Amino acid sequence: MTTPSHGDVGTGGPQKVPLSQLIHLMAEYQKLGTHRQTFLPAPASDTFVRGCGIVAGGFTAVGVICVTVGAYPGALAVGLLGLVPASLAFFRGRRNRRHRAARLDLFDVGMTVYRSGEQVAGFRWDSAEVRQQVIPFQNSAHTEYSLRMSSPDGAEAAFDDTLFGDAREWGRAIQSAVTLAQLPRAVAAIDDGATVRLGEIALDLAALYFHSRAYAWEQIQLIDARSGLVRMKVDGSWVSLTPVGQIPNFYIFNELAERLRLAAAAEFAAESAATEPADLELPTGTPAAEPDPATPAVDSDPLTPVVEPNPPTPVIDSDPTVDNAPETAAEPQIEPPTPAAKGTPKKPNRPTQDLSAASN
Repeated sequence: MTTPSHGDVGTGGPQKVPLSQLIHLMAEYQKLGTHRQTFLPAPASDTFVRGCGIVAGGFTAVGVICVTVGAYPGALAVGLLGLVPASLAFFRGRRNRRHRAARLDLFDVGMTVYRSGEQVAGFRWDSAEVRQQVIPFQNSAHTEYSLRMSSPDGAEAAFDDTLFGDAREWGRAIQSAVTLAQLPRAVAAIDDGATVRLGEIALDLAALYFHSRAYAWEQIQLIDARSGLVRMKVDGSWVSLTPVGQIPNFYIFNELAERLRLAAAAEFAAESAATEPADLELPTGTPAAEPDPATPAVDSDPLTPVVEPNPPTPVIDSDPTVDNAPETAAEPQIEPPTPAAKGTPKKPNRPTQDLSAASN
């Protein structure tokens, strides 16, 4: 939901309404709970504006000299060149002033966002969708936070670390709150046999679905989200899925996919371990009967080697590219760490053949 924009509330013409009052009204309507924290615009850097102003001033001085000596065509050319940095400085300064009129507020069960010239937008943790353009990693030299929020009632807001200060703090707080509120519901749905859809990707107990193709969890060895693109290693080959920014609530997707993938790998390893000893054990011999005196017990030809019977061949997966044991995943590096939720998705009997279409 969004409130009327700042200054549009009242009767008898536009009236100024305090921004704090609009935010309070939004929080009351959405039942966002107790206010926790406010983030104001990041300090505007005027280095670019000052640099453009210096360049424009230099062109102006040269133009004045040209006019003094009577070189009017040169003065005109220098004046036109000076308009370029002057225009850049003007528009950049205007943008900085607009950014100063912004505010981000976090509550117990939601948040509000306000930007100059826009309406106050409110979002609840249990229903909001957050899309992050780049997923930060702990070993990244530079982290970027660019979020796009949306809610079922149509409210939308986009902001990044150039608008609000302390981006690492509010970025992790928003992602953690949304994940904590919605992950248990998604886990319960999958446990009940339902399909959870996150953008173009769908998940259930049997497989991951993308563009009408199904990838059984036993085939998926690794899921990676570096460089802004979600990829997964399937039977030894990398398959590209979709950009990170196209997956709503990416951390919920990442947690569900890892749980299902590791559960399938553990189940496959347990089945292999259970069948391997029985297959490799030599047959147990029975007490030998007394040999017939008329029939020698040993081959009469001592040069002919006695051929031992071949031991039974262990039953293994026919696909040599699939590891029998789960691939050791890298240490969790994605920020923020997703909170643990109660319940672990159950695994059904594994399909004997690949699914050909996504579950609706």
